[in-house]
Amino acid sequence: MAKYALWYFKPFGGNYAVFDTNTPTSELGNLGFDYIIALHTCGKDGQFGQMPMSGYTYEAGYNDGKKLAQWIEREVSPGLPYLVEIPVLVKDGKEQWKEFEDSHHTVKPAVRGLDYWKGWVDGVYMNTGRLERGFYWNLEYPWQVVKGVVSESAIRELSDKILGWGQQFIWIPNVNDTINRDNTDIKSLARYFTYVFVQPHYYQRWREYYTGTLNGSPSEYPYLDSETGVSALVEVLNWVRKNVPNGYLELEVDGSINQYPELLHKACDYVSAQRRSEVGGLWPKRAYYYGVDLNNAREVKRHCPDW
Repeated sequence: MAKYALWYFKPFGGNYAVFDTNTPTSELGNLGFDYIIALHTCGKDGQFGQMPMSGYTYEAGYNDGKKLAQWIEREVSPGLPYLVEIPVLVKDGKEQWKEFEDSHHTVKPAVRGLDYWKGWVDGVYMNTGRLERGFYWNLEYPWQVVKGVVSESAIRELSDKILGWGQQFIWIPNVNDTINRDNTDIKSLARYFTYVFVQPHYYQRWREYYTGTLNGSPSEYPYLDSETGVSALVEVLNWVRKNVPNGYLELEVDGSINQYPELLHKACDYVSAQRRSEVGGLWPKRAYYYGVDLNNAREVKRHCPDW
């Protein structure tokens, strides 16, 4: 059994900063997590800024990775074994993805490149302590190779490097309710990762429904066709079990539960879905998104202890 917590920090003034609501990291162990995945968030509409980047070369990647590694070791001092993100894109932002879609996938989001990524992982690996356990590929987009954003060969080279050290390499792609899962890169790329935690966007879709921000009508989303939508979530889990031998589940919650208590039930539906899936019980490995506030995880755990 291994449970991974997505632990977010924020870019800040060319460096990094922690969220007070997401500390201390030792509390994650008390909540039952086994690993931390340290990754950044730019915040709503980029309010925290972009991840620092000093160039595209191996040397730039090494120095940037070293800088983050030393900050994590010095300022965060993780209380659990942890993995560090590999920042794939040059910048965050919804605009580049809209342009990507509007251009029929010809105007691609800019990536940092293989030389930079190799430098980054070396910079992190050489400047962290005994609790560092691997890397997280920070690009959720499930069609990243077939749509030409990144190359399979680059992922393979990074995988060989990371796994050759005996470290973990993790991917958490999104597989929501409106796409054909078989047309994604998930099955073909899974071989390069230690674990693939599929994020079904079940909770997020219900959140959009309750908050009135849903794009399209509820009838377009299988998760909203019934009172709970658990059967649609079970379908995703069964697809993962059948098609991704090293595939598991990401569970989701955020601060919306404070305003919409109904969402607590939707967060707990992940437990019911696991038990109704072909696995027949709680999946042995799980990743968790809980926003940037540990209280969200605490509240769901109180409401459904097996979450």
